[in-house]
Amino acid sequence: MKFPSDLRWSPTRRAVLSGAAKLGLAATFAGTAFGGARAETPRKGGTLRLALAGGSSNDTLDPRTFTEPVVRNIAVSICNKLVEILPDGTMAPELAESWETKGGSTWIVTLRKDVTFHNGKTLEAADVIYSINLHRGDESSSGAKGIFSAIKDIRSDSKNQITFELEQPNADFMASFADLHALIVPEGFTDFNNLVGTGGYTLETFQPGLRATVGKNPNYWRSDRAHVDSVEFTVVNDATARVTALRSGAADIVNRMDRKIVKLLANDPNIEIVRSPGGLHWTFVALANAKQTSDNNVRMALKHAFDRQKVLDSVFSGLGSIGNDHPILPSNPYYNADLPQHELDPDKSKFYLEKAGLDQLTLDLFTSDAVYPEALDMAAHFQSSAAGGNVNLNIVRRPADGYWADTWMKVPFCMSVWFTRPIDQTFSLIYKSGAAWNESFWSNERFDKLLAEGQATLDFDKRKEIYGEMQAILHGEGPSVIPVFADYLDAKGSRVRGFEPSVVSDLSGDKVAERVWLAD
Repeated sequence: MKFPSDLRWSPTRRAVLSGAAKLGLAATFAGTAFGGARAETPRKGGTLRLALAGGSSNDTLDPRTFTEPVVRNIAVSICNKLVEILPDGTMAPELAESWETKGGSTWIVTLRKDVTFHNGKTLEAADVIYSINLHRGDESSSGAKGIFSAIKDIRSDSKNQITFELEQPNADFMASFADLHALIVPEGFTDFNNLVGTGGYTLETFQPGLRATVGKNPNYWRSDRAHVDSVEFTVVNDATARVTALRSGAADIVNRMDRKIVKLLANDPNIEIVRSPGGLHWTFVALANAKQTSDNNVRMALKHAFDRQKVLDSVFSGLGSIGNDHPILPSNPYYNADLPQHELDPDKSKFYLEKAGLDQLTLDLFTSDAVYPEALDMAAHFQSSAAGGNVNLNIVRRPADGYWADTWMKVPFCMSVWFTRPIDQTFSLIYKSGAAWNESFWSNERFDKLLAEGQATLDFDKRKEIYGEMQAILHGEGPSVIPVFADYLDAKGSRVRGFEPSVVSDLSGDKVAERVWLAD
């Protein structure tokens, strides 16, 4: 697919820049196997109650720190971004009214007019510049630093227009503004646990790791969203407790459903399972700077020690697809289908251990319920299948509270989880040398060079070739075992309407609070 040298976005030409193929998001992901949204007129009013996994006492509403769904969903109910990814994978304007580019290196964004923050301030270009600059610079620790480091300069052309100058052309640049961190706050704003935005709801209470409440913004610039009067977010990290809350009517929506009981709940007339196929993948992260896992032969031994099909069938009930140790889904238009599939092969595990000078490998595998409910079962299966290849994994279970702060990126071998992003964002965030969320501290000069080339290339076929080689590098030299891609599974009570599965993440791409409504 070719890109012309100059592209302009408008609502009638959305496909030019926002087609799922250019975003690396396959529109065929979107769907629901057991239930979904019904076409009806939204009803206004009521209190929506969410019982969610993914909360911690370390939580903050500072968008630079976001990882887990509780804070993401609270914050997205309060703040908007410049653009959003719709449930079908296409990109649509949010605070940006329109945009245009010349060659992919200069992007001019025009803002909506008459949008106000909850504190009464009118949205202007300075607010956007400040918000994006939170993620830039040498001192930034933001998870989006790797995405926005490509910006060479930002300038305000007027109160409603901004120009972004990039270090090099990037055909998918506007998709950067749909990232989970890219929320727009007022210029100079720092009191993030009393977050102020332009969104459909205003923050009323926030107790990290426990609960939060938001109330409807009467001045919201959108009339087609934010249907309920208030939203209650409660942190319920235990999977059984979440299901109990849903069945008892104490919660309207829950996330991270246990796949072992999904089909049983599908027979309950008061519960609907909302399935978003293929958007989630786990990484078994081997630190490239740790003594035990710095040798790629050790990492290759681990890659051949996992029974992928068995885990997909037994842990995920087949609701997903097999991974090949790189983060790109088989249904992604940039997917490299020519790579040999890594499979359980004890002899190959032993072969690579011998190349590393080892008769056997004994390694702690750190995991937690924080890495989705399936993490512990996945770890147990890995431990069992790896033993035949002389890989002895010792499972170390850590509490969900604090896992991402105390364990992730701190130990030689642990579990992590990621959701679908545009392909260049995935590579930039997780594998680019020096990126804040390069969870393995892995560095590969050729990979970094290809990443820059891929972002600058406007020809789809050439980009596919470049991104294909990058997948091959991760497949053969990368830091992580990536065994499966799994579906997101949320559940809702029967009175919830308008819940659409999303290619972005669970909970309708973090937009569930403002997209759904409650029946009588």
